[in-house]
Amino acid sequence: MTIAQTLADPAIAGQVIAALEETSALLTAKHELPLDELADYRATILRRFQNPALPDTVGRVGRQPLRKLSRHERFIGPAAEAAERGMSVSGLLAAVGAALAFDDPEDPQSQELQQLLRDTDAAAAVTRITGLGPEHPLFVDVLEAVHARQRQL
Repeated sequence: MTIAQTLADPAIAGQVIAALEETSALLTAKHELPLDELADYRATILRRFQNPALPDTVGRVGRQPLRKLSRHERFIGPAAEAAERGMSVSGLLAAVGAALAFDDPEDPQSQELQQLLRDTDAAAAVTRITGLGPEHPLFVDVLEAVHARQRQL
């Protein structure tokens, strides 16, 4: 399945937009970037991802979930900073949940993640996967995402 096909689902597109908006809000708070310029950038990114001529697949984009869920990478990094500032992270947490559910037999990290989720206590899994400790304001939210994924396994 391609990214464009996936984004044709309004629920998924809404989650992507929410995560991008939260990241934009963080960039504005952190670097005073203009919201209107970030809105234009988000629209450009979405148009690119929604282009049916691009053969980008969910499998390719989802690869290496352990790296993408690590402390300073694309999901946990901005979510942690936003949580530290008391900002909304629900869209980014939805992305974390999707990454936790990525299960591709062709991707070794995906298989390692799923095994870790099956075999490890949820709190220990959060720390091992994300580098967050229980004292971090994002920890409890990620813990719930891990619990949710573990209930599915």
